[in-house]
Amino acid sequence: MKFRTQHTEASHGLNLVPLIDVLLILLIFFIVNLAMAKFENEINISVPAAESGKQNNRTVGELVVNIRKDGTRVINSNIVSDADLRYKFEEIAKFDRKQAIIIRADDLTHCGNMIRVLDICHKAGLYHISFATRDADAAAPP
Repeated sequence: MKFRTQHTEASHGLNLVPLIDVLLILLIFFIVNLAMAKFENEINISVPAAESGKQNNRTVGELVVNIRKDGTRVINSNIVSDADLRYKFEEIAKFDRKQAIIIRADDLTHCGNMIRVLDICHKAGLYHISFATRDADAAAPP
């Protein structure tokens, strides 16, 4: 008994749909990863200069507290009060007591504003705190 078989030439082509799916997933992954790695910096803050100031490698997950000239504190583009800041720090301390906190205070702000943020960090139990500075050789931004 002879069976008839059909061979089609179209089945030997390259299937691009799975390749496009994989490329789109990779593209979405890198876009989301880039958005998460964006570091918070207030543009209008001029940090003080220090001779030992250097550009450190930043890591994802650092919490940056910006202190403006007038003493207002900004986290993730939101102005926060002392109570909000303490609540946020206490919530962070529940999960990770080694959370890195970076204080970016304006050069012209009163030192009491920085001490207030340090005190709130201490009360919440966070002790990995650093201050942002710029290189003394670099010109101050306008």
